[in-house]
Amino acid sequence: MTAAARQAVAAARAADAARALTEQASARRAAAVAAAQSRLRAAETRLGAAKLADASAHADYEAAVSRADLVHALRERAGATADASRRVLATLVRGLMQQSGNSTLDVLLDDRADHDLLFQLGTLDTLSRLTANLDDVRSRVAADVEREQALEKQDAAAQAVIAAVPVSAARAAVVAAQDDVTAASTALADLARSAPAATAASEVQPFPATVPVADTGRLSEQGWTRPAAGRITDAFGPRLVHPVAGVGDFHRGTDIGAGCDAAIYAATDGVVEAAGVLGTYGNWILIDHGNGISTGYAHIAPGETLVSVGEHVVAGQVIAGVGSTGASTGCHLHFEVRIDGTAVDAVPFLALRGVNLGT
Repeated sequence: MTAAARQAVAAARAADAARALTEQASARRAAAVAAAQSRLRAAETRLGAAKLADASAHADYEAAVSRADLVHALRERAGATADASRRVLATLVRGLMQQSGNSTLDVLLDDRADHDLLFQLGTLDTLSRLTANLDDVRSRVAADVEREQALEKQDAAAQAVIAAVPVSAARAAVVAAQDDVTAASTALADLARSAPAATAASEVQPFPATVPVADTGRLSEQGWTRPAAGRITDAFGPRLVHPVAGVGDFHRGTDIGAGCDAAIYAATDGVVEAAGVLGTYGNWILIDHGNGISTGYAHIAPGETLVSVGEHVVAGQVIAGVGSTGASTGCHLHFEVRIDGTAVDAVPFLALRGVNLGT
């Protein structure tokens, strides 16, 4: 073997070794990104569950407070009624005692003149009426007191129910879950920022790629959200297999497997730049967010474009419904992010802005 041949073999081996190291580094990085995304999805799941539990706890608390207020008002009213009944009973007792100052026998055997007979008969009649009223009032007092005592017990039970609703614990769980989401988002964003610039260039790429554009964090302080709910079915980058005829070798967006007619949301505030049919994209919306950033939404269902050119939209606004127009094999959202007109990977772009795409 000549010296030149040996050098060529050595160079090839060195290139293979370098390629293997690059592939190993890429694999480790991909595994780290996948783990970070998994942690973020789990954290977001916990946050969603915590928010649901918090909303349920607040609803239970409001219902318990409303019932307690009603029971307390009824208790106060029953107390006032019982007090009034007691006063009526006391008045009747005093009247009976005043009318029966002499015994009934003394009234009957009194030997005063005949003209006092009417007085005696009137006294006995009054005593009879007072005695009958007294029994009625005693029964009413007993019933009112019984109701007052029952409502006192219900009032205490209602207050206990309020105290048992875990409002503080539910709120603390939301805060803790939000902290977990923030930490996981930060970790994923750190991975996105720490991607070595030479990695993509060092890999053998038989497919055409877009010109790399650095994401310097423009509009990071602006509120961002996911454009649709669902898992990622096709990532940004070169395609080994074409899903349908007519599509390019390089996938300029991220496909999200949302169901037919599912809501498509504006990723952040902006102005609609385009809304109509665009080749293989089918029904398409392009939103200009300013500062060179724009987002695109493709394969929109027929008749489900809800915005028009020039319209201002806000983050999270429903702008369309998921469909399968254009070069598409089924309902999904093709989502693009463009920086100065060049498509970039939406996953790290949104991760840098605190949003996990594809869950």
